[in-house]
Amino acid sequence: MNTLSIKGLHKTYGRITAVNELSLDIPSGSIFGLLGPNGSGKTTTLGMVLGVIRPTKGTFEWFGRPPSHHVRKIVGAILEQPNFYPTYSAWRNLQLVCKIKEVSESRIHEVLELVGLVGREHDAFKTYSLGMKQRLAIGSALLADPEVLILDEPTNGLDPQGIAEIRDLIREIAQSGKTIILASHLLDEVQKVCTDFAILKSGQLIHTGKVKVSFGEDVILHVGIEDLSLLVPHLSMFPGYQTHKVLKDVVELVCDKGTNAAELNKFLCERRIHVAHLSTLTKNLEQQFIEILAQHA
Repeated sequence: MNTLSIKGLHKTYGRITAVNELSLDIPSGSIFGLLGPNGSGKTTTLGMVLGVIRPTKGTFEWFGRPPSHHVRKIVGAILEQPNFYPTYSAWRNLQLVCKIKEVSESRIHEVLELVGLVGREHDAFKTYSLGMKQRLAIGSALLADPEVLILDEPTNGLDPQGIAEIRDLIREIAQSGKTIILASHLLDEVQKVCTDFAILKSGQLIHTGKVKVSFGEDVILHVGIEDLSLLVPHLSMFPGYQTHKVLKDVVELVCDKGTNAAELNKFLCERRIHVAHLSTLTKNLEQQFIEILAQHA
């Protein structure tokens, strides 16, 4: 089942197209990354599915149902920078959020514990670090125990420790079964946290898939002999083998992380196959991302 299904969603501001005929499915239980450069349409897309921006055209459904007040109540979101009363404590600020959302205050302690603010819950918000402020904002979005949590650039402006804390928190929240939709322009953030992703560029969807498949750290080897048909039957038995495809003069072999060309050469020699060509393709995550963007230049 999909938590969110978007069909032909479109948003224009005069002559500017912010989101262009976007169709996208977000699986339930996933940590879904909306990835793309600044200005790619990520925040506008989230604003439309949250009902704060009116689409020019197109539709979307939450849990197979059209948007409604009831459905929006089971979606927690942070689209802007954390905004709380600076002189009030975390506890007092969350009490006010409970009144606005018409939910019980009974979850305040549980939420503060989850986001790691127990012990600082009675200190003024203005004394918090940026990372603590962001964690309190996430806690605020969780007060109504939503089924979906939407985060727009959740690590923006944080130092490395703050980034690591938010990443750990997102993973912990996901373990409870919630679907998390995370917008970011940082490939590293999406690769380390998300299970699924989509890339937007100039308001258009240009790529979607599983993070592990698209941005994994697999090893790619090119191996060639005079008659490739003699080589192919042995490859699937090579330790770490994932898949292969026959190119013009070589076979491209995708293997597990840590595999090296010397191991493949030894494996083939033991089977009396002597290679004429053997090379390793090195490609880091940034290069893969840039290649995807370049294909849609």
